[in-house]
Amino acid sequence: MHKLGCKKNNIQITEKLGFGMLLASAGGLMDVYSYTVRGQVFATGQTGNFVLVAFQLSKKNYLGMIHPFVPIMSFWAGFFVAWHMFYSLSKENPLLWQRRILATSIFILFFTGFIPCSYPNIIADSLIAFAASFQYCAFRKFGIDENYASIFCSGNMRSCVDNYYKGIVRKDKQALKRALKYSCILISFLAGAAIGALESGIFHEKAIWTAAVLLSTALVLSFVFDSDQFAKME
Repeated sequence: MHKLGCKKNNIQITEKLGFGMLLASAGGLMDVYSYTVRGQVFATGQTGNFVLVAFQLSKKNYLGMIHPFVPIMSFWAGFFVAWHMFYSLSKENPLLWQRRILATSIFILFFTGFIPCSYPNIIADSLIAFAASFQYCAFRKFGIDENYASIFCSGNMRSCVDNYYKGIVRKDKQALKRALKYSCILISFLAGAAIGALESGIFHEKAIWTAAVLLSTALVLSFVFDSDQFAKME
């Protein structure tokens, strides 16, 4: 049975810092796109949608609950489908699974760009949430033991600050290196969000295609490079 983790001397390209930065930039773009173009919900990180559901419930606006609630359900459904792809379709082969996750996500995001803004936003938001859950499910670590999320920042911020404290106050050089890596992930997310915000005002519904391009780049890299070529670059 294959395992999602890799040994130090066999780190896959999908677990390299640069790869994680690429995914984080796509995650930031998807989040700002869903908020600015598709009705001010958060299609990647679902915490905001839980808050919106609770807020609408407190106002007894039951119809208003539907828009943020459906992407939450779509996010959950994405996890079920992703794991089915891992166990049944990809035969527990991690790299094959991750490539299929990327390919499916690219198709979903590309299709989303064709949905006019005049259509109900809930359609596009649900598709983005589905694709985001795929990405969150399949890509969870970079380096040897650094866990991260490529579609939102809270956990990455905690890990970043924890390691800065250990590195600066406790004089742990390895922790400081990890803190810098997490900083790169956070900056990439911010850059993706900034690009998405600018493009959303220009390209509107088609701005999501930039996220599809970023994931396409990641997919190509997974084929061009293998773990043996990068084993000594960590």
